[in-house]
Amino acid sequence: MNELSQRYSRPRWDYLGETKSGILTIEGLPVTEIAKKYGTPCYIMVERAIRQRFREFKAAFPYPKLRVQYASKCNSNLEIMRIANQEGVELDASSIGEVILALLADFSPHEITLTNLYKTPQDILFAVKVGVLAITADSLEDLELIAQVGKSINKKIRIFIRLTPTIDLGQYTTRKVQYGIPYAQYKKACDFAARSPYLNPIGLHFHGPYVYNPKVYFIAAKKLVDVAEYMIREHNQKISYIDLGGSFPVAYGDTEVFHPRDMGKKFSDYFVKLIYKANLPLPYLVFEPGKFFVANTGVGLTRVISKKLRRTTTLVVDGSTYAFLPDPIIYEDAVYDILPASKMQQRRSQHYKIAGCTCDCIDTICKSVHLPQTKPGDLLAIMDCGAYSNTIASNFNSLKRAPMVMVNEEGVARLIRRRDRFSDMFAPELDVLKVADPHELQRYYNLFRVNINKMWGEHKEKKSPVRGRFSSQSKRRAKKSPPAQPLATPDLSNPITTATT
Repeated sequence: MNELSQRYSRPRWDYLGETKSGILTIEGLPVTEIAKKYGTPCYIMVERAIRQRFREFKAAFPYPKLRVQYASKCNSNLEIMRIANQEGVELDASSIGEVILALLADFSPHEITLTNLYKTPQDILFAVKVGVLAITADSLEDLELIAQVGKSINKKIRIFIRLTPTIDLGQYTTRKVQYGIPYAQYKKACDFAARSPYLNPIGLHFHGPYVYNPKVYFIAAKKLVDVAEYMIREHNQKISYIDLGGSFPVAYGDTEVFHPRDMGKKFSDYFVKLIYKANLPLPYLVFEPGKFFVANTGVGLTRVISKKLRRTTTLVVDGSTYAFLPDPIIYEDAVYDILPASKMQQRRSQHYKIAGCTCDCIDTICKSVHLPQTKPGDLLAIMDCGAYSNTIASNFNSLKRAPMVMVNEEGVARLIRRRDRFSDMFAPELDVLKVADPHELQRYYNLFRVNINKMWGEHKEKKSPVRGRFSSQSKRRAKKSPPAQPLATPDLSNPITTATT
């Protein structure tokens, strides 16, 4: 195996290489082997890189009471959550579903916080009964709802109060964000929480939009410490946690962004001084990044299925912006590095548009990319897609979402999420409409699920293997096939089972 050629190399991709024949490798494993075993499109996550990012972030802040959380909404794969747990990182859950996943990933309840804009009374009750560290109140209405649930079970519920101070720093602003209680209302929120017999406000929370300037965290910290000082002065209420959220930037293309270690030491010293100046007990400092941990550790592998001559030659691939890589239709400026995974040593001589496989004219993965001469069957690697791609992907056109593969440091790949099945996709409708027998979907799915090469191989002696498929012998076999089963009400105790691919 060779190192990655300089024409494609970026420091953050130290897990990439290439074979002597120009096949891209991940931790020494050729992507052609991954495609052969798991099919395309598929997501590939690099275990060593994920663990390294967790460790880098923790080491960046020499604060004595640091608690780092993984914002699982950006990639809620169970195996990635387990790695976070093994690396001593806690979990920020954005739904009850993610709380359940965190428990399945062996997190203790006190290592989980529930932070979102909308909660039902049932959600709050579940989180309280499970015993999560805290529930983050996002609005005055949210505070009232949590208090009502606390009253119904006669329990004081631990909460973080989420505040959104107005921060304008160059092009950065918090004025348009929809989450958090406006800073002008912090006294009203704090007074309500401190006086309620059913709320225990143990923390303050801030989460801004994508942060390109580390000064944002310094400004937000000062605002929250001022509120913590108000709480202890007016209500003798100790704030034990200051949570500054996530939104740490990640590199795409050739952009340069700050790394947490660039601000960690300076911020830790600044934060300690703020606390001592306010005469407050030292709180836990919480950060909850998501993209920082996984975005640059994921690779999307897709195969070219057709080449169309237009004003700009278009390569259609078997992935799409809907079921595989949604960012380009959400953000107009989303740009990914795309590598010619099966032609790494060939000269880049052509400009291509990369289009997805759905019946939608806006399904464009990349408007222009410089690649070698590319033909159907070639593999492309889409870099830095480890965050949000899988969690936002949909089943538009009734396409199956891609599987996810984890590659370890020894170059061994294993499946950590299988490809969708039709039974997964259609079950919500089949269950309620009762239009099919439980086995009918499997019968349709397997109707012609045979090995094409084997089928054609049976008729090698015939001039036309395709005509042989409809030979009289085949028709006689078809006549002996049992008749289709009539539609019946499904037996939901007997789930549909189908093949993975």
